[in-house]
Amino acid sequence: MGVWENVRDFGKYSNQYLATFTVTLLTFAVVASYGWTSPTLPILQADDSPLPITADEGSWIVSILVLASIAGPIPTAWSIDRFGRKYTMLFAAIPTIIGWILIGVADSVTVLYVSRLLSGLSYGMSYSSMPIYLGEIASDSIRGSIGTLLTVMAKAGILVEYSVGPFVGFRTLAWISLAFPVAFFLLFMWMPESPYYLLAKNKDESAKKNLSWLRKRDQVDDELAMMKAAVERSKQNKGTFRELFTRGNARSLIIVLGLGALQQLCGSQAIIAYSQQIFAEVQSGLEAHESSIIMAVIQLLTAACSSSIVDRVGRRPLLLISTAGCAVGTFIVGLYFFLQQQGVEVQSVSWIPLVVMMLYIISYTLGLATVPFAILGELFPSNVKAVAAALFTMFASSVGFGVSKLYQVISDDLGTYVSFWIFTVCSSLFVIFVFMLVPETKGKPLDVILEEMRNSQSRSLNCGSSCGRSKSVKL
Repeated sequence: MGVWENVRDFGKYSNQYLATFTVTLLTFAVVASYGWTSPTLPILQADDSPLPITADEGSWIVSILVLASIAGPIPTAWSIDRFGRKYTMLFAAIPTIIGWILIGVADSVTVLYVSRLLSGLSYGMSYSSMPIYLGEIASDSIRGSIGTLLTVMAKAGILVEYSVGPFVGFRTLAWISLAFPVAFFLLFMWMPESPYYLLAKNKDESAKKNLSWLRKRDQVDDELAMMKAAVERSKQNKGTFRELFTRGNARSLIIVLGLGALQQLCGSQAIIAYSQQIFAEVQSGLEAHESSIIMAVIQLLTAACSSSIVDRVGRRPLLLISTAGCAVGTFIVGLYFFLQQQGVEVQSVSWIPLVVMMLYIISYTLGLATVPFAILGELFPSNVKAVAAALFTMFASSVGFGVSKLYQVISDDLGTYVSFWIFTVCSSLFVIFVFMLVPETKGKPLDVILEEMRNSQSRSLNCGSSCGRSKSVKL
């Protein structure tokens, strides 16, 4: 019976999942460009490198993408309300398409820098627009799983880079990777625009048509009326940067910025970007690229599981488990590298950091890699959602740039264990942050969440979907 209900539910929401899969091909493409460095840097830094680079140049190749992603949300915040969610994301694919082409013909480090800059712009644009689109097309009951599919596709992009990169030239890998943003562009142009955006442009018939397609039913008048009322309220209160600091929005902003910082400071991005070099230090008996591929497979499978349980278990439990798991994982791996640097014989237990790294990536992917994007689409009214998403992406990217650049510097100067223990301290502190501030939004309509955020002075939201459903003010 349970299996039949799952099949029936999938059929009911299949158009929403189709639109989600298509749009998250862009995530696949831009995150693949981040994962590209793990198999590529060892090739470029090898003695027989086809394009020799130094360790410092390698760290810039990693971090320029993150630095450039800070600028991506700036045009997005303007374009998403002027031209719509759909065309903004189509435009976001263009820089990464050019970026992959540049890698394919690169003959200098400068060309690689330019390529990474363009890919970073796409990265920032996509991550500041996609959660808005997904949050607006999804039904309440599957909004969490829809949002986390963004991360599933991101991990799939990393897996492809890790799996293909060690066995082909870095230029060949670029040409292969080019297929994904091109596929997104060709497929997503046939997907519907957000009904919220169409209502804001007084295109009620188009909004109804798109909502009917997404919900797979003709009778959508009640939901459409709720959306229209929300849009009208948003028009009366145009979103500005200052609006983010009003009651309710300010608390939401603290939460999402904190989660954005946590995603970076737990060490995930450094581990993804430098995974082969990290595993080469472990000397577990497996080749470094083999360990990286195993990690990427585990990450993808965990992301898929997370997308199916986030609407059952809830946001808070996943975040708490994830953050605590990251703290424990980075502490143990840091301890291994510390003992190794002190000359202690650790070869007999070299399997420990490999196993712990896999447990770390499970912990990270289970919550931190997925839940913040779902929460981002839930905690803000539509009139400031674009501004909030842009600020979230810029802030997280700024922190990520520092982590990506300084990881190599700290590891080279002080030891890899210092970097990992810094990640441990940060994760431990954020366990308290999540427990004290992050609300439970599982199964709640967006309008209920917003009213409770505005009225709550404590953690009353954390009572979950069993809380009483008050009458509300929609997005």
